[in-house]
Amino acid sequence: MIRFFIVWTVFTAKNCLMPFKKGYQKLNHSGLAFLRLLLRRGYITSVLFVSNLLCRVGLLGRQYRNRNKVATENFRSLMETKGHINMGWITVRRFILEEAATWGQNQKIMAQVRVCTLELDSVVAPLHQQNKPVVLAPLHMVSDVLATMVGAGVTPGNATVVVSSSAEQQKYNASARELGQVNLSYCSIHQGNKVLASQLMTAMTETAAGQKNMIVFPDITPDYTVQTEEGASSKLSCHLFNRAAKLHNGVVRLSSAISAQVVFYHLYYQNGLQIKVYPPVAAKDVATQMPAIIENAVRHYPNDWLLWHSHSLYFISH
Repeated sequence: MIRFFIVWTVFTAKNCLMPFKKGYQKLNHSGLAFLRLLLRRGYITSVLFVSNLLCRVGLLGRQYRNRNKVATENFRSLMETKGHINMGWITVRRFILEEAATWGQNQKIMAQVRVCTLELDSVVAPLHQQNKPVVLAPLHMVSDVLATMVGAGVTPGNATVVVSSSAEQQKYNASARELGQVNLSYCSIHQGNKVLASQLMTAMTETAAGQKNMIVFPDITPDYTVQTEEGASSKLSCHLFNRAAKLHNGVVRLSSAISAQVVFYHLYYQNGLQIKVYPPVAAKDVATQMPAIIENAVRHYPNDWLLWHSHSLYFISH
């Protein structure tokens, strides 16, 4: 009898709260529609300014306060200095910029993405003219979505990005790609080895032939990829921030398989969206140069890096 009463109470309470839940969802949808309207009308600067102010006073991004603590401690440990990382603002800004470049159709951000694409293409196009395969290696800076859009726009105008299983649904869906004018396919690392091998083989063959570029994020943390079937064997031992570390070695293996040139780059936000492009790295040199490139980027652009909240970073012990 008591169990029946408890179950009845729970379901009754749930049914009573459903109208509030639906109302909250409608409010969220209305807020998102209003944000996109503001972005489409060109108010990106005002939206970013107000959002930053709200994050500073704690009215926006409160759900990321635990991430802020982890990120700040990671920052202080690696940089050996005092400071603060606001993951709430980094995440909110990322969301706004992604909305502006896709659903919001903000002309200012879209123009900045095009400028970044042209700057990256000035390095990539000559490699294709020399018939050299290209692997693009963007870092998780500002927005992985915008970094992928930039990479997909360079010569030859077609790319395959290696992503997580949820990225296509949440970020790289067909509608978003069409709005962002992106010719992009994806390959999920969270799938069976046979399917993954088949997709990677197709992408590598097309990349080797110069038909497209491969996009692989080199700074993905090993504790994330450990969920995959190859996770335990996909690490590169190296040194980062004067300590032993392990990076995911996907860029090393894929570039070596097709003797590709690897072009590292990352976005940063400084009075607008900008890009830093590193000189092309031959496949045989990627393993030695990649750790230094990642550390250099994180040191110089700490407030643009998206992965500070990862608990283990590159120092996972198993």
